[in-house]
Order: sequence, then structure tokens, then C-alpha cells
Amino acid sequence: MAQPTRRLRGRPPTKPGVDHRGAAARRRKPKSSAPPRLRLAARDRRTQILAAALEIFAEQGFHGTRTRDLARRAGVSEALVFRHFPTKEALIRAILDLVGFEARIQMMETHLTRLPPRQALVALAEQFLTQLRDRPGVFRVVFFGIMETPHLATEFYKKFLSRLLALETRLFERAFAERGGGRLAAPPGARVDVGIVARSFHGSLLFYNLAGAVARIEPLPRDPKALAEAIVSVYLPRRTP
Repeated sequence: MAQPTRRLRGRPPTKPGVDHRGAAARRRKPKSSAPPRLRLAARDRRTQILAAALEIFAEQGFHGTRTRDLARRAGVSEALVFRHFPTKEALIRAILDLVGFEARIQMMETHLTRLPPRQALVALAEQFLTQLRDRPGVFRVVFFGIMETPHLATEFYKKFLSRLLALETRLFERAFAERGGGRLAAPPGARVDVGIVARSFHGSLLFYNLAGAVARIEPLPRDPKALAEAIVSVYLPRRTP
């Protein structure tokens, strides 16, 4: 009496002339050659999103950028962008923190006040113009960010710009006092408002920001040191021996 044929569990019976090993190989999915995606820590993902935001906002502005475009640039899902930054304002605030205005202002308030006033003003202008030359995208992002959120513009002025103007005003006051009488080139008897001088000086720097970085209609500073010296010399000409 013929013995029944035993089958292995999970394996189909073998038919004569059929290569079942080849069929099984065809059923198996080919292994992907792409490297496995690394799971980043939440902090790293947040940094990754911010870096992508600086790039894409500098190119397109806040208004012209969709969340899906930002997510694609960062290599994350749109949901993850909203998890870290639920609103546009939260993202703008994070970018302003990333740029490091607070630390920069504190450094200038501490270091520049120890220098002779004219030298300090040249150093301040050179630092601003060098950053503008090397990182114009950051200046564009900050400008677009505070322009699209008026209450943040007010906060930015109070926290950073007003402190910078106050520092520049103090430096000009010292410079004018050292030059005698606190007067700049003006008609006899006319007194110069140092606050206006400081704002005029800062406005000269902002011109290169707006025309060079934001509007991109003028070249960025090629020689920040020479340009800083030229701007300061308008207000405080070098003394000839």
C-alpha cells in the first residue's frame, strides 16, 4: 500500500519540472538600497526645521512659504512642523532667538563701551556690515519676520534696536564731549541733537541692509572695515596730527 506523501508546513507540494525555489525568490521583496532613515531626537528635529526655515524664508519670505514647502525642505512631515511650531509667530520668535541678538547686544554693551568712542563706533559698524556681507539671508528673514508681525516689531525695537540706539547715542555723546563743546559741524550757536545723530548713523547701516540684503538692488559691502570707517568719518572725521 502506498504511503501518503508528507508535506512540510508552509511549503507547497513539489511538482515535477517546476523550480519552486525561483518562485519563492520572486515572491520575496527586494531589499532597498537606500540607507535607513535615522530617528533624530526632538531637539535635533527642531534645529533641522529652523535651519530649513532660515533658508526657505530668506528665498520666499514668510507670506510666500507654505508649511508643506518648509516640511519638504526640512525632510520632515507637516504635522511635525506644527508640533514644534504651532503658529507662525512661534517660528519667528524661535528664529530671532537662533540669530542671537540678545547675546550680541550684551557683548557690544560690555566691550564697546571700554573703547575710545570713535573706535567703538567703527567696530560696531564693521561688525554689522560683516554680518550683512556673510549672512544676508538672516537679515532678510529678520526683516520679513518683524514686518509681517507688527507687535513683534514693537517688541524687537524695545528689546534690541532701542538698546543699540542708546549705545550709539552714548558713544556719540562721549565723542563730541572729547572734541569740545559737544558740537558737530553746524552753524554757530546751533546745538546738535545726539539722538538724531545716532539714528542717522544707524540709518546709514540700515540702508545697506535694505538695499543690499532685502531688496537686493545694491551690492553687499565688499570691504566692511573700509565702509565702516567711511560712515563714521561723516560724523566724526579723523583728526589730522
